[in-house]
Amino acid sequence: MGNPPGAVSHRWRDPATGCDIPVLDLAGLLAGEPDARERLGRELREALEEIGFFYVVNHGVPKALIDHTFAETARFHAISQERKDAIAINDDHVGYLGFGKEASRTSEHYTGTIKPDVAEAFFMLRERAPKPLGVVNRWPDDLPGFREALVEYFEAAEALFRRMLPIFAASLDLPSDYFIPAFGEYEALSMLRVSHFRANDRLEINQFHLAPHTDSTFVTMLPTTEVPGLELLGPTGEWFPAPPIPESFLFNSGDLMKRWTNGRFMSTEHRVINRSGRDRYSIPLFIHPNSEFVVECLPTCADARNPPKEPPISSGDYLAWYMSQNFEHVAEDWIEP
Repeated sequence: MGNPPGAVSHRWRDPATGCDIPVLDLAGLLAGEPDARERLGRELREALEEIGFFYVVNHGVPKALIDHTFAETARFHAISQERKDAIAINDDHVGYLGFGKEASRTSEHYTGTIKPDVAEAFFMLRERAPKPLGVVNRWPDDLPGFREALVEYFEAAEALFRRMLPIFAASLDLPSDYFIPAFGEYEALSMLRVSHFRANDRLEINQFHLAPHTDSTFVTMLPTTEVPGLELLGPTGEWFPAPPIPESFLFNSGDLMKRWTNGRFMSTEHRVINRSGRDRYSIPLFIHPNSEFVVECLPTCADARNPPKEPPISSGDYLAWYMSQNFEHVAEDWIEP
């Protein structure tokens, strides 16, 4: 794999396909080393141009907090179906999403024959901020500690993302504060999803726990788990597993990042198939610019020979379109499984 875990940077290589996922070590950045931003920017640029994913280690988010959030996720999904259905997901995209209520219709791999996903999830947006919030999250009754754990994890993960904004700017030859207007301290349009993929499901043909898809995001950040199931589409068209590097986050760039960089950074297809025989849980944080922010081609990603490929669009408008295509609760033409 190259250098051992904890080194400045290294790569994980899938032996079957030869595909690499870079691993970025944030220890120098968090310690204030003067060259860390530029060095990590180069490594991040290489990762998002080549594969669209990278791991982050020595990130500063406490392992105990991540472990506790996974435990609370499992505790939530163990409650009765009736209690979960009582907080069914609404038009603000908060609450419980049941099995068969999502299909990845924005994916290039969607053919119309792929069945809705065999997964369930709970969604939340920002819970607190100095100013009034426009969305009220939906929480289960009589589950003490669940809300507090998710809010603490949400804020810790988002704080890590904000610490990394200068790295994203460096990767694109932009000033270190370039992305602050789009995200700020409380301005990002962030969405936490706590998912459950059951053990021993008998998947039918053209059925997945999560079908091949790209994310709508600027970036998605996912703490790894020892239970496998996540697979990425490599440059040669082969699917390969993302290994659970201990105490790491796996980041991927999404559709808005791809638009913003004029296709320079990838939005890579990925999927989940849980063959482990154990229940799999995941707690990704999906991060978009604030709802009103207009995403248009960055100045360092276009020139006379490479003009912008996509028209400007607000972050909120893109997310609304994406959700309307992939989720039953906001789709106008949903096909029942």
